[in-house]
Amino acid sequence: MTVQRQCQECQAKVDEARGRLIILEQDDPVAEGEETRFNWSFLCIQCIRDWRERGLKRQGLSPGEVLAHLDKEYPTS
Repeated sequence: MTVQRQCQECQAKVDEARGRLIILEQDDPVAEGEETRFNWSFLCIQCIRDWRERGLKRQGLSPGEVLAHLDKEYPTS
């Protein structure tokens, strides 16, 4: 049985295997001795690819280089 999750970026419902749980931010400890907690978010692969593509473009990579990185890091098939 496949588990469906909702992408917190685009709101699409996708199979859990077609997305990733990522840490978007970290909570500061509330009291001394309390552990720091992480805020986890589920994003579909397409939203992760879009986010990564913007970052690679800002680094000055060519469109071909960007696509090669995306296909290596987050394949769509």
